[in-house]
Amino acid sequence: MSGYHVRWEALRREAKVYGECRRNAQEARDELLAAFDRDRNTLGHDAYGAELAKHLPGVEQKIFDSLKEYIDELDGVASGLHVNARDYERPEQLPAGRN
Repeated sequence: MSGYHVRWEALRREAKVYGECRRNAQEARDELLAAFDRDRNTLGHDAYGAELAKHLPGVEQKIFDSLKEYIDELDGVASGLHVNARDYERPEQLPAGRN
C-alpha cells in the first residue's frame, strides 16, 4: 500500500487532550485575574508601590494578551484535529467500493 494511513481515532483523542489543556489554561487565567483583582490595591504607599502601581496595568495587559493567544492557539489545534478526524473517518464509513 502506498501513501500513508491516518488513525482518525488518535486525532480525535488528541483533540480532547488539547481541549483539556485549553480548559486548564482558561482556569489558570481566571484564577490569576481574580488574584490581580483581589491584590491590585495592596502594593503599599511607598515609592516602590507607587512605581509598581504605575506599571501594573501594562504588565497585566501583556500577561492576559499572551494567555489569550495561547488559549486561542490550543483551541485552533483542537478544532483542526476534530476536522481532520472527521475528514479521515468519513471515507472509512462509506460502503465498500465508494471510497
